[in-house]
Amino acid sequence: MTTSKKKLDETSHLILHLTHRDAIKKGITVVSKGEGIYVYDAEGKEYIDLTAGVTRPVHLGYGNKELAKAIYDQICQMSYFTPMMFANAPAVELAEVLSKTVPGPINRFAFECDGSEAVETAMKLAKHYHYSKGEKERFKVISRKGAYHGVNGVGLRALGSIIPMRHMMEPLAPGSIFVESPYCYRCSLGLTYPDCDMACARNIEQVIEFEGPGLISAFIGEPIQQGFGALAPPEEYWPIVRKICDRYGILLIIDEVICGFGRTGKMFGFEHFNVQPDLITMAKGITSGYVPLGAVGCTDEVMEPIAIFNHLHTYGNHPVSCAAGLKTIEILKREKLIDNSADLGKYFLEGLQALTDHPTVGEVRGTGLWTAIDFTVEKKTRTPMPTEHLINMIERANQKGLIIKLAPIRQAIEFAPPLTIQKEKIDAALKIIDECITDEEQAMGL
Repeated sequence: MTTSKKKLDETSHLILHLTHRDAIKKGITVVSKGEGIYVYDAEGKEYIDLTAGVTRPVHLGYGNKELAKAIYDQICQMSYFTPMMFANAPAVELAEVLSKTVPGPINRFAFECDGSEAVETAMKLAKHYHYSKGEKERFKVISRKGAYHGVNGVGLRALGSIIPMRHMMEPLAPGSIFVESPYCYRCSLGLTYPDCDMACARNIEQVIEFEGPGLISAFIGEPIQQGFGALAPPEEYWPIVRKICDRYGILLIIDEVICGFGRTGKMFGFEHFNVQPDLITMAKGITSGYVPLGAVGCTDEVMEPIAIFNHLHTYGNHPVSCAAGLKTIEILKREKLIDNSADLGKYFLEGLQALTDHPTVGEVRGTGLWTAIDFTVEKKTRTPMPTEHLINMIERANQKGLIIKLAPIRQAIEFAPPLTIQKEKIDAALKIIDECITDEEQAMGL
């Protein structure tokens, strides 16, 4: 399928997500081809994709024929059947594989269309769990300022970043509780780690007492947060949160939509921390973005009181998507791409840390092949760099054939290449990033 359009503009009939009209007026790049870690626009220009599809799902890179064939074969064998009252073989098998892949007691799985639906399903399961135990009053959900958990109705309640997206849809369903994030570089509490005694985590208990412990269903959080740009908390953070949840009978949902399937150098992000969730959400890398698939996993303890899960999506447990998930996990393991993420993630992070001599490079951070630079105009005060300068750097990178992205809080630029990337491509990307920072600093008169 081809298009004659070299750029998308206001004459197009396509509605883009999260794209301002002014950008459309200037012309939007039409991506027409992908191969390995490269994408090509409709004019034939080549880009190193340092974002794995911008929303970061393309773990296996573009054009993987083995994965494409698995999808094709499943479509030919059985393209669809309902997720209620019947099962299909790929869904059953994928649940079995995940039960042996996810660490700990999580061993029950449902499959949805994407991460937003997975989050919604996890919150519904949490509500079902409490309701079935006679705790019908538990409806509130704790999230964190700076969080992103999708845009479906229930998940939107936990959206602590991209404020216009949330404000435009208000009033939301009641029950949203927001606590501070472990953003040590710019601590919202004005404290300094480790002297802070992890106040951002310990203060959650005070919030629970204020809101009413018997009214709270779940705490949801990404093990490593995207809002601030690849932000991993101190190692003490998640064990403290886990203990607080246990104390008050609150279910802990870990959102692995981005971190899962090797992005952070382990199969799942929560493996970096001494914590065991009650439920996890998954998407993106589970099919490398080749077809839509989200998933939620939970323990037997969560499912035990639930006689029937009152929930239905037409494309739940979809056989084609589940077949893609099976093949993706097989390739990730066979090709040792999670090890590659860990090893080259360290290499990439070291390369970024070499850029800290720049006056605007504040904090460099990352876990596996998910890294970020938090920019500042004053290293002592850590004043954030104005967003327009970050956007300028991204545009400079695009002109030089590199795709990078702005973190949702808009104070950092993040990088998340396909897990198939190799050292020489990282070196090429680092050179361009260095040049873009230098060019923008010169334009700023620094």
